[in-house]
Amino acid sequence: MRIATSGTLLASVWLGAVAGVSAQEGIGNTSTAAPPAERVQTPAGAASTAAAPAMLSNRPEDERALRSLTGAYTRAYNAGDARALSALFADDAEMIDENGERLRGRPTIETVFGSMFRQRPGATLAVAPASLRFLGPDVAQEEGRNVVRLGEEPPSTRHYTVLYLKEGNRWRYSSVREEHDPSLTPHQHLEELAWLVADWTDESPDSVVHTTCRWSPDGHFLLRDFTVRVQGKPVMTVNERIGWDPSTRQIRSWVFDSEGGHGNGLWSRTGNQWMIKSTGVLPDGRIATATHTLTRLSPRSARWVSVERTVGGQVVPDRAEYMMVHRPPQPGAR
Repeated sequence: MRIATSGTLLASVWLGAVAGVSAQEGIGNTSTAAPPAERVQTPAGAASTAAAPAMLSNRPEDERALRSLTGAYTRAYNAGDARALSALFADDAEMIDENGERLRGRPTIETVFGSMFRQRPGATLAVAPASLRFLGPDVAQEEGRNVVRLGEEPPSTRHYTVLYLKEGNRWRYSSVREEHDPSLTPHQHLEELAWLVADWTDESPDSVVHTTCRWSPDGHFLLRDFTVRVQGKPVMTVNERIGWDPSTRQIRSWVFDSEGGHGNGLWSRTGNQWMIKSTGVLPDGRIATATHTLTRLSPRSARWVSVERTVGGQVVPDRAEYMMVHRPPQPGAR
């Protein structure tokens, strides 16, 4: 059944599976992807404020120099000083984040981090090196884990690999690559989304969307149930399972709606915002795609936006946006 209300579209926007149902069918109504500059928010080789006391190599003098470089990086990052941070890189250095976004050259690195520090003031970085190998007299490779924190946001943990290059008597960052930490369990990968566990509601003049999120009994997935009501009557339900996909090394969601549609989405995080690239199949067999952003505004509110929507290869121009807030206690509930 097709319901000619904007509320039903709001539910469908969540799914990606039916996100692009056309306005003619009456289920009507982004996120723009975060700029590449902001995505590289935790440079993989960033240094730690607390270096391990034990030496990791048989070249203590060079290792102490690299730890000093690490300390300088951490201080520059935590001070929001993009110029001081970029000065620690070789002229032709590159940085690659966990989503494959690449920065090349010291000027670009300075510009990107300057923008990020302005958008996310107060972010702090800590790095724990785990291994260090000298590949030659002037080349070294380090691996470890870094953690970025900002206010009440869930911390962001990444595995990093750094290539250092010695120019004259000075070590610099030559290559920095960041990846999802392979040592984390599926549950730990999802802890960045644990704030979703609650009852949520979105109300419009013609409909109400209720959402409930909980952990699966095994703790490996987040389970969300959506109910759309029009004039007090349920007209559509949606079930979503969110989990860690080791094949793509990303968080993935799978959705199924009561009209026979289904879909999935790949999630990536930038600060307090998540971008979800969704693809779905409508009950009539058409393919629907959309780009969504989910932004946590406070511990009890979030905003959902959907753009770049297509159905059967045709662009659906309408933009969908709504607010999620914690659902108030129901009468008689304990």
